[in-house]
Amino acid sequence: MDVKQLIKGARLPEDTVSLCLRADLVAEYERVQAEHSKAQQAAGQSLAGSGGTVVALDERLAELREEMSGSMLTLTLRGLPSHRYQELIDQHPPRTTGEGVEPRDRLGFNADTFFPALARACTVAPDLDDEDWDALLGDDGKLTDAQVSKLCNTAYVLNRKDINLPF
Repeated sequence: MDVKQLIKGARLPEDTVSLCLRADLVAEYERVQAEHSKAQQAAGQSLAGSGGTVVALDERLAELREEMSGSMLTLTLRGLPSHRYQELIDQHPPRTTGEGVEPRDRLGFNADTFFPALARACTVAPDLDDEDWDALLGDDGKLTDAQVSKLCNTAYVLNRKDINLPF
């Protein structure tokens, strides 16, 4: 084994996060999906059946999937080199209260500022500028708390989770 070649071929871990920027469509899809399940159940229990309702709901679900696919933002994230990750932690020191470190910052950094900065630092594609990030994560951001958590958790895991080998 050539160690130099092995090190030269090393790659940081990557993952993708897909976010639907039309949460209203997601809510509608979930509502129609629940209605669809009820209609299927009713059709199975009825001698007359209600297949027409199921077919109509199938069509509506397909329409919604098509609309949602056009509003998906897929971000590619890559783990940071160890020194860069530590620099980011240093830039977001934990907050303190009269009783010590703020409970939310017990991991050693300001959780409110570190996680969004980490997600931004780890995102390698698409190329987003300050205006884009502000539109996503700013005070009037377009992402839900769950979407922000999904993005930030992915970035955190890329940097902190051990790499499990499949053999």
